[in-house]
Formats: sequence, structure tokens, C-alpha cells
Amino acid sequence: MIFLCAFMSFLTLTWAEPRLIDPPLRVDLQPPENIRSLSSRNVRTAWINMPIDHFDPQNTDTYRMRFMFNEEFFGGEGYPLFILVGGEWDIAPGWLQGGNMYLMAQENKGYQIYTEHRFYGESLPYKNFTAENLRFLNVDQALADLAYFIKEIKKGPRFTNSKVILYGGSYAANMVLWFKQRYPHLVVGGVASSGPIKGKVDFQEYLEVVHDAFLSEGGEECLSIIDQGIKDTIAALATESGRQAIQRAYRLCSPLVHTNEYDLGYFSGLISWTFSTSVQQARPSTLTTICRNFESNGYGSTPMEQIGNYIAITQNLGNNCWQIDYETYVQRYRDENTNSRAWYYQTCTEYGYYQTAPHSGTVFDQLRWLTVDFYVNLCQRIFDQRFDEAFVYDAVERVNLVFGGLQPDVNNTINIHGSVDPWHALGVHDRDLKDGSPTITVPRASHCFDMGNWRITDTIRMTNAQQAARRLVAQWLSETT
Repeated sequence: MIFLCAFMSFLTLTWAEPRLIDPPLRVDLQPPENIRSLSSRNVRTAWINMPIDHFDPQNTDTYRMRFMFNEEFFGGEGYPLFILVGGEWDIAPGWLQGGNMYLMAQENKGYQIYTEHRFYGESLPYKNFTAENLRFLNVDQALADLAYFIKEIKKGPRFTNSKVILYGGSYAANMVLWFKQRYPHLVVGGVASSGPIKGKVDFQEYLEVVHDAFLSEGGEECLSIIDQGIKDTIAALATESGRQAIQRAYRLCSPLVHTNEYDLGYFSGLISWTFSTSVQQARPSTLTTICRNFESNGYGSTPMEQIGNYIAITQNLGNNCWQIDYETYVQRYRDENTNSRAWYYQTCTEYGYYQTAPHSGTVFDQLRWLTVDFYVNLCQRIFDQRFDEAFVYDAVERVNLVFGGLQPDVNNTINIHGSVDPWHALGVHDRDLKDGSPTITVPRASHCFDMGNWRITDTIRMTNAQQAARRLVAQWLSETT
């Protein structure tokens, strides 16, 4: 702990470049850790021409959709197809070299495929992400892409009689459930990991779960230090000397503009989004370790200083500083054609998912500048002034109406959640979806825990969940149609 504090003290004297922070709205699903360094042997990349608009026969424009495949276990004609559904990230070969779907393919002599979602990675209908072009970015078109892909690949004699299993995590888990509902004739079953299938604009429950996760894993003392650190930070906003202390403790590049509601919202995000990231990526014991550092003053000598240094370490700030300037944040989203811009468009036009400050007694209630307006203002600034709160609420309601919210009508699905995953609050985690479509919710597990390889920190119940999913998938494949 002495080294940690000394190291942080050194860094605060050597700031280099300004950095921005993004909200944890978008998941970047990285391959299993022990797979990332492997070569992509056995995994190949291919492309398929895909209609830009599946619902307008007069529009014949196409784009090239990327997919990857691995046939090392394939038993030949008629053996199953396992399709990992891509979400708001770049696809990578590692997911076809390890993880739970990889084991399913191995056990059932399956052919593995990983599809990339339109407007993410290299699967770009248009290179310029204007609001006009992004109108083709929605889940209806993405599900149709998947249906078109399955139809085309099954034209090959090796796959004509192959049963199809889908696997997806996070937003792609939504797609698995919704695909099974909309195109049930194309797939035998699907595994949905950590799917937030209910759209919600004012998503206060997210930070409520973050609060509860630190309480259950770290205890009251840890949470009281975090609470005091946030209280001290907000109190310090009232004076010039206090704002200077905030700049030092949080390693801000310039003084915080305390009269600007959006700058304060962005600063609140720096705090809440970092704690959220720790929870969303948690494994058993990781939050406990963070809390032991707080309790032993491992991050600093005062609660506010501790939070500032915890953020710097967790976010790998290095010798840089935080640029807490809302206009710069807006400009970056406006200028870049990135996965983050594409996903923010989908939050504005389909899902919301805005992680606002709760009003339920959490340590994050104090960050009152994290409002729906803070998030929706970005929709208007970077896409279209028409994307106001009324528009966003209507858009989210439309998705819930079409797909059923927390009442999807699906058969042969496996719905998996972790109890400390903040996203489980928008999924079905306390009941089965239907007979034959079980829900598995695992204590101490977080986002998409079941998708990767076994880790030494995994609990027995985490391992049991992965095994149960593999057994049920094998049962589906063994049944005659």
C-alpha cells in the first residue's frame, strides 16, 4: 500500500495528455483472456453481401458483412452450426478458439461462426455515420441480417440439414432471444448471456446494483468511505479552495466549471462510471480487493483523494489527466465514426439504458447531475435536434412493445444472468421465460461471465451454469425434428 500511494503521488506531478471518459453504455466484448495471445490458426475471415434495407424491395443497395469461422470440430454434413452473434463491438477470432460456445462445438462436432453487427467493426453499410445513414442501424435490420445469413449459408450442401444454435452476450443476448421469437423456424435454440431485454430511459437501477455489489462484496466500511468521498467532493464544489482540491485529487487537466450542469454531469460520470466498470467486469474477490484498498487508505489519505486515485488506477490514467469538458466530449462523438457513436445512436433511437443517479439511498444519489437530460442532450447535439426526451421515450416504448419487454415469447432458450451485473436489472432474472426456456441467475457473477473459459476464481455455481447450458444445448441437438 505504501508503494501504491507513493506511485500515485509521483504520477500527480507528471501529467501529460488530457483524456476523456466514456459511459459504460457500450460493451466491448473481449475474447477470453488466455486466448487473446494465440494466433488465429483455424479461424478464417470471410464476407457476405448483405442488403442495406431488408424491408424495401426497391432498395437494392448492399454492404459487405464480415464473419469469421472455425471448422476444426466439424463432423461433416448435417452436424450443427454454432453462431456467435456480434453486438456493438469488433468481432475477434479468440471467441472461436475458446469459451463456452467453443466447448459446445467441440462436444457436438459443430461448425463455429461469428457474425459482425452492421455499422460495427468492418461491417459498414456506410463509412460516414450521419443520422441519415444511421437510420439503417436498428435491431430489426440486424436480425434480418442474421436471418439472411443463415438462409444463405444453409444453401451449401454441408449445412442444408444442420441445426443452428445461437449464442450471444449483452445486447447480442437480446438479439438471440428476439431472433428466436421473430424467426423461430431458422434456429433450434439459443443461449442469451446477460441480456437487458427491457429498454429503459431512466435506468436508475443500474447504479443501485453497483451500490449493492460493493456492499455485498466489500461491506459497510468500504461503502461508507466511498459515500464520504463523494460527499466531500460535492461539498468542495462550493469554494475556490475546494475546487482546487478536487482538481488535485481527481487529476483534472483544468479547473472544473462548477456552474455548468453538463460539465458537472460529466464529472459525476467520471466517478459513477468507474465504479460501474469495476462491477460490470467483476469476478469473485475483485471488488473485495478494491474495498480492502479503500479501508487501508491504499488509494490515499482522505476519502476524496482515495476516490480520485482509485479512478486513475482503474481507468489506467497513467501520467495523463482528465479533461472534464462537456463540449469536448460532444465534439468527439460528433466527429468520429466509431463503435461508440453507432451505439449511442442506438441508445437514442431504441434502448435508452441511461445510467442516471438513483433516489433510493445509494452512495450515488448525490450525483444529481446524472439525469436523463444529460444523456439525451448528447443525442440532440450529435445526431438530430428531434431526438429530444419525448422522442427517446417513444422509441424505447416501441422496442418494448414489439419484442415484449420482460415477457418475450420464446422456446428453447437459456437465459443467463449474474446477480452483481448491473444489466441484470433489465433482464428476466427471477423466473424461467417458459417451460423449456430456463433462467439461470448466479450469485457473485457479473456481465457475460458464462461466455469465457473457466477461471480459477470461478465459483462452483458459475461452472455449473456453463455446464448446464452445454447439457441443454446437446439435448436440443439430439432431439429429432
